[in-house]
Amino acid sequence: MIIGILSDTHDQTARVQKAVALFIARKVSFVIHCGDIVSPFTLKLYRDLRCPVKFLFGNNTGDIFLHLQYKEKHGFSEYEFGNFFSLTLEGKRIAAYHGDQPAITEALIKCGEYDCVCAGHDHRSRIERHGDTLFVNPGTLADMTGSAMTPPSVAIYNTHINEADIVLI
Repeated sequence: MIIGILSDTHDQTARVQKAVALFIARKVSFVIHCGDIVSPFTLKLYRDLRCPVKFLFGNNTGDIFLHLQYKEKHGFSEYEFGNFFSLTLEGKRIAAYHGDQPAITEALIKCGEYDCVCAGHDHRSRIERHGDTLFVNPGTLADMTGSAMTPPSVAIYNTHINEADIVLI
């Protein structure tokens, strides 16, 4: 299974559209958004994916009630929201968390319960292996040129081989 992972989109509509187009081209069948969506209107940008999308609330989510209301109003039944997700897809145990509490992210990575841990928050894309656990931070879609942050990016995770790649947007 190919999973698209993104985070910290911060209303960057043009880059969200590019990410969605990339996910469609790569034939992702599941998407994890690691938080900081911000405005509910951006949810409509994901509708062409035609697959389940799990959205994490982050520390810069915007109005949670409006997100849930927008989801219902526009019939996005394939969308799910939460602060943490633990799921098994194609036999891989995956944890998804925004990442705003580094000790929690570290505990998820080190606990040995997950094949893959996804988190964002710090706007620094990276893929790291910690024993049998793959850590995936897809980075941000915000352009932080001139800062210590990485360029706008997403990640593509392949459950069959438990590996991921960072793709610049």
